Amino acid sequence: MKFSSCLHALIMLGVLCLLLRAADNKKGPVIPGTATADLTWPLPPDPPRVRWLAEYTDMAKVKKPEAKKNSWLDKVTGTKTADEKQELRKPYGIATDSRGRIYTADTELKLVYVIDPVNRIVETRESSSRAPLSLPAGVALDSTDRLFVSDADLHTIVCFASNGQPIAHFGTSALGRPGGIAIDKSRNKLYVADAKQNKIVVFDTKTMELLGEMGGPSTPGKKEKGRFTGPTNVAVDHEGNVYVADTGNYRVQVLDTNGRFLRSFGAQGDRPGEFIRPKGIAVDSQGHVYVADAEFNNFQILSREGQPLLAVGTLGAGRGEFALVTGLWIDPQDRIYTTEMFHGRIQVFQYLPQPEAADKKEVKAAK
Repeated sequence: MKFSSCLHALIMLGVLCLLLRAADNKKGPVIPGTATADLTWPLPPDPPRVRWLAEYTDMAKVKKPEAKKNSWLDKVTGTKTADEKQELRKPYGIATDSRGRIYTADTELKLVYVIDPVNRIVETRESSSRAPLSLPAGVALDSTDRLFVSDADLHTIVCFASNGQPIAHFGTSALGRPGGIAIDKSRNKLYVADAKQNKIVVFDTKTMELLGEMGGPSTPGKKEKGRFTGPTNVAVDHEGNVYVADTGNYRVQVLDTNGRFLRSFGAQGDRPGEFIRPKGIAVDSQGHVYVADAEFNNFQILSREGQPLLAVGTLGAGRGEFALVTGLWIDPQDRIYTTEMFHGRIQVFQYLPQPEAADKKEVKAAK
Protein backbone atom coordinates (compact mmCIF):
# COMPACT_ATOMS: atom_id res chain seq x y z
CA MET A 1 0.00 0.00 0.00
CA LYS A 2 2.85 2.34 0.92
CA PHE A 3 4.64 1.39 -2.31
CA SER A 4 1.53 2.19 -4.38
CA SER A 5 1.14 5.54 -2.63
CA CYS A 6 4.77 6.43 -3.23
CA LEU A 7 4.55 5.37 -6.88
CA HIS A 8 1.38 7.41 -7.33
CA ALA A 9 3.03 10.46 -5.74
CA LEU A 10 6.09 10.04 -7.95
CA ILE A 11 3.97 9.85 -11.09
CA MET A 12 1.94 12.91 -10.09
CA LEU A 13 5.15 14.81 -9.37
CA GLY A 14 6.52 13.81 -12.76
CA VAL A 15 3.35 14.92 -14.53
CA LEU A 16 3.51 18.27 -12.72
CA CYS A 17 7.15 18.72 -13.76
CA LEU A 18 6.29 17.91 -17.36
CA LEU A 19 3.41 20.38 -17.37
CA LEU A 20 5.55 23.13 -15.90
CA ARG A 21 8.34 22.37 -18.31
CA ALA A 22 6.00 22.31 -21.28
CA ALA A 23 4.48 25.61 -20.25
CA ASP A 24 7.96 27.11 -19.92
CA ASN A 25 9.02 25.77 -23.31
CA LYS A 26 6.01 27.35 -24.97
CA LYS A 27 7.66 30.69 -24.39
CA GLY A 28 10.53 29.70 -26.63
CA PRO A 29 13.11 32.19 -27.85
CA VAL A 30 11.91 35.62 -28.83
CA ILE A 31 13.52 36.36 -32.18
CA PRO A 32 14.81 39.95 -32.50
CA GLY A 33 12.42 41.97 -34.64
CA THR A 34 9.36 39.85 -33.82
CA ALA A 35 8.79 40.69 -30.17
CA THR A 36 5.21 41.34 -29.17
CA ALA A 37 5.85 42.75 -25.72
CA ASP A 38 5.22 46.51 -25.69
CA LEU A 39 7.90 47.33 -23.13
CA THR A 40 9.41 50.70 -24.00
CA TRP A 41 11.42 53.56 -22.47
CA PRO A 42 10.66 56.26 -21.50
CA LEU A 43 7.11 56.08 -20.21
CA PRO A 44 4.32 57.97 -22.02
CA PRO A 45 3.63 60.72 -22.86
CA ASP A 46 7.26 60.94 -24.05
CA PRO A 47 7.80 59.19 -27.38
CA PRO A 48 9.37 55.73 -27.06
CA ARG A 49 13.12 55.61 -27.64
CA VAL A 50 13.97 52.01 -26.72
CA ARG A 51 11.88 48.84 -27.03
CA TRP A 52 12.60 45.48 -25.41
CA LEU A 53 12.92 42.65 -27.94
CA ALA A 54 14.30 39.40 -26.58
CA GLU A 55 16.30 37.50 -24.00
CA TYR A 56 18.52 34.43 -24.16
CA THR A 57 19.76 32.27 -21.32
CA ASP A 58 18.74 28.65 -22.01
CA MET A 59 20.23 27.50 -25.30
CA ALA A 60 17.81 24.55 -25.47
CA LYS A 61 15.03 27.07 -26.05
CA VAL A 62 16.94 28.68 -28.89
CA LYS A 63 17.65 25.50 -30.83
CA LYS A 64 15.12 23.75 -33.02
CA PRO A 65 13.28 20.92 -31.24
CA GLU A 66 14.91 17.55 -31.87
CA ALA A 67 14.02 13.99 -31.05
CA LYS A 68 15.56 13.33 -27.65
CA LYS A 69 16.52 9.96 -26.23
CA ASN A 70 15.48 10.60 -22.67
CA SER A 71 14.91 7.71 -20.32
CA TRP A 72 11.44 7.27 -18.82
CA LEU A 73 12.76 8.62 -15.50
CA ASP A 74 14.19 11.72 -17.22
CA LYS A 75 10.81 12.33 -18.84
CA VAL A 76 8.98 11.91 -15.53
CA THR A 77 11.32 14.12 -13.49
CA GLY A 78 12.13 16.63 -16.22
CA THR A 79 15.86 15.90 -16.10
CA LYS A 80 17.74 17.59 -18.94
CA THR A 81 20.10 15.78 -21.30
CA ALA A 82 23.66 17.04 -21.89
CA ASP A 83 22.54 18.94 -24.98
CA GLU A 84 19.72 20.58 -23.06
CA LYS A 85 22.05 21.87 -20.33
CA GLN A 86 23.62 24.52 -22.54
CA GLU A 87 22.93 27.60 -20.47
CA LEU A 88 24.73 30.89 -20.21
CA ARG A 89 26.60 31.17 -16.93
CA LYS A 90 28.70 34.34 -16.81
CA PRO A 91 28.68 36.04 -20.21
CA TYR A 92 30.84 39.14 -20.61
CA GLY A 93 31.72 40.41 -24.08
CA ILE A 94 29.11 40.36 -26.84
CA ALA A 95 28.99 41.13 -30.58
CA THR A 96 27.18 40.10 -33.77
CA ASP A 97 28.41 39.14 -37.25
CA SER A 98 27.17 40.01 -40.75
CA ARG A 99 24.62 37.19 -40.58
CA GLY A 100 23.06 38.40 -37.34
CA ARG A 101 24.59 35.65 -35.22
CA ILE A 102 25.27 36.58 -31.60
CA TYR A 103 28.67 35.86 -30.04
CA THR A 104 29.24 36.02 -26.29
CA ALA A 105 32.23 35.00 -24.19
CA ASP A 106 31.22 32.93 -21.16
CA THR A 107 33.92 33.46 -18.55
CA GLU A 108 32.81 30.54 -16.37
CA LEU A 109 32.36 27.95 -19.11
CA LYS A 110 35.58 29.13 -20.82
CA LEU A 111 34.06 29.26 -24.29
CA VAL A 112 32.25 31.48 -26.76
CA TYR A 113 28.62 30.79 -27.61
CA VAL A 114 27.49 31.46 -31.18
CA ILE A 115 23.72 31.94 -31.29
CA ASP A 116 21.81 32.03 -34.57
CA PRO A 117 18.34 33.21 -33.48
CA VAL A 118 16.82 33.08 -36.97
CA ASN A 119 17.85 29.52 -37.89
CA ARG A 120 17.75 28.47 -34.22
CA ILE A 121 21.24 27.02 -34.15
CA VAL A 122 23.72 27.21 -31.26
CA GLU A 123 27.44 26.54 -31.68
CA THR A 124 30.49 27.06 -29.51
CA ARG A 125 34.09 28.10 -29.97
CA GLU A 126 36.05 26.16 -27.40
CA SER A 127 39.59 25.93 -26.11
CA SER A 128 42.14 23.78 -27.89
CA SER A 129 45.91 23.48 -28.14
CA ARG A 130 45.80 25.81 -31.15
CA ALA A 131 43.35 28.25 -29.57
CA PRO A 132 43.67 28.12 -25.77
CA LEU A 133 40.93 29.78 -23.72
CA SER A 134 41.07 30.13 -19.95
CA LEU A 135 39.13 33.32 -19.18
CA PRO A 136 37.57 34.61 -22.42
CA ALA A 137 36.33 38.17 -21.99
CA GLY A 138 35.96 40.37 -25.06
CA VAL A 139 34.70 39.40 -28.52
CA ALA A 140 34.80 41.26 -31.84
CA LEU A 141 34.38 40.38 -35.51
CA ASP A 142 36.07 41.84 -38.56
CA SER A 143 34.64 42.49 -42.04
CA THR A 144 35.07 38.80 -43.00
CA ASP A 145 33.42 37.52 -39.81
CA ARG A 146 36.66 36.33 -38.30
CA LEU A 147 36.18 36.15 -34.53
CA PHE A 148 38.71 37.72 -32.15
CA VAL A 149 38.55 36.76 -28.46
CA SER A 150 40.55 38.32 -25.63
CA ASP A 151 41.64 36.07 -22.78
CA ALA A 152 42.24 37.89 -19.49
CA ASP A 153 43.97 34.90 -17.88
CA LEU A 154 46.37 34.05 -20.70
CA HIS A 155 46.83 37.74 -21.70
CA THR A 156 46.38 36.92 -25.35
CA ILE A 157 44.05 37.30 -28.33
CA VAL A 158 42.67 34.23 -30.13
CA CYS A 159 41.39 34.41 -33.71
CA PHE A 160 38.89 32.00 -35.29
CA ALA A 161 37.85 31.78 -38.95
CA SER A 162 34.17 32.32 -39.77
CA ASN A 163 33.69 28.53 -39.81
CA GLY A 164 35.06 28.21 -36.29
CA GLN A 165 38.52 26.93 -37.15
CA PRO A 166 41.30 28.49 -35.04
CA ILE A 167 43.67 30.69 -37.01
CA ALA A 168 46.10 32.17 -34.52
CA HIS A 169 46.69 33.56 -31.06
CA PHE A 170 48.84 36.61 -30.50
CA GLY A 171 49.63 39.59 -28.29
CA THR A 172 50.95 37.69 -25.26
CA SER A 173 54.03 39.85 -24.82
CA ALA A 174 52.09 43.11 -25.21
CA LEU A 175 49.07 42.46 -23.00
CA GLY A 176 48.59 42.38 -19.23
CA ARG A 177 44.89 41.72 -18.58
CA PRO A 178 42.89 42.26 -21.75
CA GLY A 179 39.16 42.79 -21.39
CA GLY A 180 36.75 44.38 -23.85
CA ILE A 181 37.84 44.66 -27.47
CA ALA A 182 36.59 46.46 -30.58
CA ILE A 183 37.45 46.45 -34.28
CA ASP A 184 37.61 49.36 -36.71
CA LYS A 185 36.70 47.38 -39.82
CA SER A 186 37.56 50.11 -42.33
CA ARG A 187 41.04 50.64 -40.88
CA ASN A 188 41.76 47.02 -39.88
CA LYS A 189 42.52 47.97 -36.28
CA LEU A 190 41.84 45.91 -33.18
CA TYR A 191 41.60 47.90 -29.93
CA VAL A 192 42.10 46.05 -26.64
CA ALA A 193 41.27 47.53 -23.22
CA ASP A 194 44.00 46.44 -20.82
CA ALA A 195 42.93 47.04 -17.22
CA LYS A 196 46.25 45.90 -15.75
CA GLN A 197 48.43 48.16 -17.89
CA ASN A 198 45.90 51.03 -17.92
CA LYS A 199 46.08 51.44 -21.67
CA ILE A 200 44.50 50.57 -24.99
CA VAL A 201 46.66 48.23 -27.07
CA VAL A 202 46.25 48.34 -30.86
CA PHE A 203 46.84 45.50 -33.35
CA ASP A 204 46.52 45.12 -37.11
CA THR A 205 43.70 42.64 -37.81
CA LYS A 206 45.30 41.56 -41.09
CA THR A 207 48.85 40.87 -39.90
CA MET A 208 48.02 40.60 -36.17
CA GLU A 209 51.09 42.73 -35.48
CA LEU A 210 51.27 45.29 -32.69
CA LEU A 211 50.61 48.79 -34.01
CA GLY A 212 50.95 50.77 -30.80
CA GLU A 213 49.38 51.82 -27.52
CA MET A 214 47.09 54.56 -26.28
CA GLY A 215 47.22 56.10 -22.83
CA GLY A 216 48.89 54.74 -19.75
CA PRO A 217 48.22 54.93 -16.00
CA SER A 218 46.78 58.19 -14.73
CA THR A 219 48.09 59.77 -11.55
CA PRO A 220 45.96 58.68 -8.55
CA GLY A 221 43.39 61.33 -7.75
CA LYS A 222 43.87 63.11 -11.06
CA LYS A 223 41.82 62.66 -14.20
CA GLU A 224 44.47 63.26 -16.80
CA LYS A 225 43.49 63.55 -20.43
CA GLY A 226 44.18 60.44 -22.45
CA ARG A 227 45.34 58.38 -19.47
CA PHE A 228 43.36 55.65 -17.70
CA THR A 229 42.69 53.80 -14.48
CA GLY A 230 41.43 50.26 -15.06
CA PRO A 231 39.87 50.65 -18.52
CA THR A 232 37.52 47.72 -19.09
CA ASN A 233 35.82 48.17 -22.46
CA VAL A 234 36.21 50.00 -25.74
CA ALA A 235 34.10 50.91 -28.78
CA VAL A 236 34.64 52.52 -32.19
CA ASP A 237 32.30 54.86 -34.09
CA HIS A 238 31.87 55.27 -37.85
CA GLU A 239 34.55 57.97 -37.95
CA GLY A 240 37.14 55.73 -36.32
CA ASN A 241 37.04 57.51 -32.95
CA VAL A 242 37.73 55.30 -29.95
CA TYR A 243 35.47 55.37 -26.86
CA VAL A 244 37.00 54.00 -23.66
CA ALA A 245 35.16 53.01 -20.48
CA ASP A 246 37.71 54.49 -18.05
CA THR A 247 36.17 52.52 -15.21
CA GLY A 248 38.50 53.53 -12.38
CA ASN A 249 38.00 57.20 -13.20
CA TYR A 250 34.19 56.92 -13.54
CA ARG A 251 34.17 58.43 -17.02
CA VAL A 252 34.28 57.91 -20.77
CA GLN A 253 37.23 59.16 -22.80
CA VAL A 254 37.15 59.68 -26.55
CA LEU A 255 40.33 59.48 -28.65
CA ASP A 256 40.85 59.72 -32.38
CA THR A 257 42.20 56.81 -34.41
CA ASN A 258 45.76 57.96 -33.68
CA GLY A 259 45.22 58.12 -29.95
CA ARG A 260 44.88 61.90 -29.63
CA PHE A 261 42.54 63.02 -26.86
CA LEU A 262 39.25 64.53 -28.09
CA ARG A 263 36.99 64.80 -25.05
CA SER A 264 35.76 63.08 -21.90
CA PHE A 265 32.56 63.05 -19.90
CA GLY A 266 31.18 61.52 -16.74
CA ALA A 267 32.02 61.63 -13.05
CA GLN A 268 31.46 59.55 -9.95
CA GLY A 269 27.88 59.90 -8.78
CA ASP A 270 24.30 58.70 -9.11
CA ARG A 271 22.82 61.45 -11.24
CA PRO A 272 22.13 61.16 -14.98
CA GLY A 273 25.42 61.24 -16.89
CA GLU A 274 27.42 60.01 -13.90
CA PHE A 275 28.82 56.51 -13.25
CA ILE A 276 29.94 54.13 -10.52
CA ARG A 277 31.13 51.06 -12.47
CA PRO A 278 30.98 51.87 -16.18
CA LYS A 279 31.62 48.69 -18.16
CA GLY A 280 30.18 47.94 -21.61
CA ILE A 281 30.25 50.79 -24.12
CA ALA A 282 28.88 51.17 -27.65
CA VAL A 283 27.89 53.79 -30.25
CA ASP A 284 24.77 53.64 -32.43
CA SER A 285 24.26 54.78 -36.03
CA GLN A 286 23.28 58.29 -34.92
CA GLY A 287 26.36 58.73 -32.76
CA HIS A 288 24.71 58.25 -29.39
CA VAL A 289 26.96 56.73 -26.73
CA TYR A 290 25.68 53.85 -24.60
CA VAL A 291 27.30 52.94 -21.28
CA ALA A 292 26.38 49.93 -19.12
CA ASP A 293 26.91 50.46 -15.39
CA ALA A 294 27.34 47.29 -13.35
CA GLU A 295 26.55 49.16 -10.12
CA PHE A 296 23.45 50.99 -11.31
CA ASN A 297 22.19 47.91 -13.19
CA ASN A 298 21.22 49.96 -16.22
CA PHE A 299 22.59 51.43 -19.41
CA GLN A 300 22.59 55.12 -20.15
CA ILE A 301 22.23 56.74 -23.54
CA LEU A 302 24.16 59.96 -23.97
CA SER A 303 24.86 62.43 -26.75
CA ARG A 304 28.28 62.61 -28.43
CA GLU A 305 29.28 65.24 -25.89
CA GLY A 306 28.03 63.23 -22.93
CA GLN A 307 24.65 64.89 -22.35
CA PRO A 308 22.37 62.32 -20.65
CA LEU A 309 19.33 61.42 -22.75
CA LEU A 310 17.85 58.27 -21.23
CA ALA A 311 18.57 55.45 -18.77
CA VAL A 312 17.15 51.97 -19.26
CA GLY A 313 16.86 49.37 -16.52
CA THR A 314 16.97 48.83 -12.80
CA LEU A 315 17.92 45.99 -10.45
CA GLY A 316 15.91 42.81 -11.01
CA ALA A 317 15.44 39.64 -13.04
CA GLY A 318 12.57 40.72 -15.27
CA ARG A 319 12.58 42.02 -18.80
CA GLY A 320 14.47 45.28 -18.96
CA GLU A 321 15.98 44.70 -15.52
CA PHE A 322 19.59 43.80 -14.80
CA ALA A 323 21.93 42.28 -12.24
CA LEU A 324 25.62 42.96 -12.86
CA VAL A 325 25.23 44.14 -16.45
CA THR A 326 28.64 44.20 -18.12
CA GLY A 327 28.66 43.66 -21.89
CA LEU A 328 27.11 46.02 -24.43
CA TRP A 329 26.94 45.91 -28.24
CA ILE A 330 24.93 47.68 -30.95
CA ASP A 331 24.48 46.12 -34.40
CA PRO A 332 23.99 47.98 -37.72
CA GLN A 333 20.19 47.91 -37.21
CA ASP A 334 20.62 49.71 -33.86
CA ARG A 335 19.66 46.65 -31.86
CA ILE A 336 21.18 46.83 -28.39
CA TYR A 337 22.62 43.68 -26.79
CA THR A 338 23.52 43.39 -23.11
CA THR A 339 25.03 40.65 -20.95
CA GLU A 340 24.53 39.98 -17.25
CA MET A 341 27.04 37.94 -15.30
CA PHE A 342 24.72 37.40 -12.32
CA HIS A 343 21.70 36.11 -14.24
CA GLY A 344 23.65 34.52 -17.08
CA ARG A 345 21.53 36.30 -19.64
CA ILE A 346 21.55 38.25 -22.89
CA GLN A 347 18.86 40.87 -23.43
CA VAL A 348 18.11 42.57 -26.75
CA PHE A 349 16.54 46.00 -27.24
CA GLN A 350 15.76 48.17 -30.26
CA TYR A 351 16.68 51.84 -30.45
CA LEU A 352 13.85 53.80 -32.08
CA PRO A 353 15.25 56.74 -34.06
CA GLN A 354 13.84 60.18 -33.31
CA PRO A 355 14.12 63.56 -35.00
CA GLU A 356 17.43 65.24 -34.23
CA ALA A 357 15.69 67.93 -32.19
CA ALA A 358 14.44 65.30 -29.76
CA ASP A 359 18.01 64.40 -28.83
CA LYS A 360 18.46 67.80 -27.24
CA LYS A 361 15.78 67.07 -24.69
CA GLU A 362 16.94 65.37 -21.53
CA VAL A 363 14.52 62.75 -20.22
CA LYS A 364 14.43 61.20 -16.80
CA ALA A 365 15.47 57.61 -16.20
CA ALA A 366 12.61 55.13 -16.48
CA LYS A 367 12.38 52.12 -14.26
